[in-house]
Amino acid sequence: MSKRFVYFVIGLSLVLSGCNVVEKVIKDIPVPQMDELKAKYEGRPAWTRSVLIDIGPEGIIDRDTKVKIINLDLHWNGAVMVEGPKRRRITHGLNLKRPLTMEKVDKKMHELFWFKKPTYRYRMNLRKYGKRTAKAIFNHELFKGMKKEAALESWGFPDKINKVEIGEESQEQWIYNDIKNKNKKRYIFIVNGLVDHWQD
Repeated sequence: MSKRFVYFVIGLSLVLSGCNVVEKVIKDIPVPQMDELKAKYEGRPAWTRSVLIDIGPEGIIDRDTKVKIINLDLHWNGAVMVEGPKRRRITHGLNLKRPLTMEKVDKKMHELFWFKKPTYRYRMNLRKYGKRTAKAIFNHELFKGMKKEAALESWGFPDKINKVEIGEESQEQWIYNDIKNKNKKRYIFIVNGLVDHWQD
């Protein structure tokens, strides 16, 4: 076997292995899209839809707290900095799977925040669901027979959903982690699109 052929085989293997490495590189969201997202969210008032946890030592901001979005970091897995009561600032990780996209960021921001005042949301829910449901959502309460869309408005987005189909019956278990107590979880059990029961 000639040396030229050996060098060719080695070179080819290096090129091919290099190609595999290139395929695994995950690119950041394009700069024009970063600029668009920053313009859309930075400086906006919002109300926390879930508990925000600082990636540093600043603690948490509870849900239903009015905040101002200060900075949207769109590198790595993303993060959002907000200013809450008494001008306290925290940075909450978005924990998005890469590569980041505008759609992923928009979805996550709407899971974390409301962008309409609580009174406005109450009026909208009153029109959409009626008085009983609108009041329950406003107070973060549930009742048997509540539509799952309303339960989502009331308790927010679950950390995990387990689904199962039994005959013609569709069942879902929504699991919520307790930020303040890692050993505690809350559950909502949905049957055919309606709240069946829950554990708080």
